Amino acid sequence: MTLEVRYPWLLLLLLPGIWLAVRTSYRWGIPSSRPSGRWARWASHTLPALIVSLLVVAAAVPERRLGVKGLAPVVDFAVVLDGSSSMKALDGGAQEDRWNAARRLLKLFIAGRPDDRFALVLFSAHPVTLCPLTADHVRLWTILERLELESRDDGTAIGSALMTAVRRLSDSPARSRVILLLTDGAQNRGRVDPDEAAREAKRNGIRIHTVAMGGATDALYPLDGGGFASLRVDTDPETLKAIAQATGGEAFRADDPAGLARSMAAIDRLEKTALPVDAPTEGRPLSRWFLLAAGLLALPLALDLGRKRGRPAPAWMAAP
Repeated sequence: MTLEVRYPWLLLLLLPGIWLAVRTSYRWGIPSSRPSGRWARWASHTLPALIVSLLVVAAAVPERRLGVKGLAPVVDFAVVLDGSSSMKALDGGAQEDRWNAARRLLKLFIAGRPDDRFALVLFSAHPVTLCPLTADHVRLWTILERLELESRDDGTAIGSALMTAVRRLSDSPARSRVILLLTDGAQNRGRVDPDEAAREAKRNGIRIHTVAMGGATDALYPLDGGGFASLRVDTDPETLKAIAQATGGEAFRADDPAGLARSMAAIDRLEKTALPVDAPTEGRPLSRWFLLAAGLLALPLALDLGRKRGRPAPAWMAAP
């Protein structure tokens, strides 16, 4: 347990507040007489100063920070998802294309890690950040559920997408930061080379896990007029493997949706390691107790003022 102050700059008002309270101290016993007893003299100077001090401290919002039960978030992920038109292909006689399989398994992956944060980057010829780093998993689910392929600006800019993900994670305070790249193609667009993006990720202490989707044989690609065409997409598993190895990550190959599911499960196991992170805390404001103390100290002053209300001020108060 620790004590913190939410607005510490307000504590600068303590000294001028106490000075004003002492200079304009409440005269205990007026208007009938001057303070004569030791208690009356002490109270006439001390109580107003104490009340002002308590009010200033209450305004600064002191908090008692307590540990929160549960798991601390230990991993920040940036999911980099290929959105090129080749993701519509079906592999190995599967009933689910690469795109829908990737979205479905990503939702399961996110659901299995409730204490981690995720960012989502979609790319084809250019990368687009669909969601910055967030712990709102419902929002991520909604985005993935409504996401559709747009082939108007087709291509595969892996390097640019990875560099975008690095920027999303570079300011993260998490001690473990991971980029998860899912793609079925090779770099053919973009100004950033994948190796350059991998070097930047390594400089920032970010690991990259890569998943190469699609088999070595032809896949079925749906045609606009109906039916399917046999299609083979150029892949570059060696580059993906080099990216992962350069950053301390792992490279996986997913020939079909089942293989993609195995790859995602393996990545989930790799990132289950407990890290030495600070336990999360929550603040419990203590201002009400300071306000209560100020009210109790002000009570005898209020009662005394109420008792003497309407009485004429003594002559000694009007004297120069």
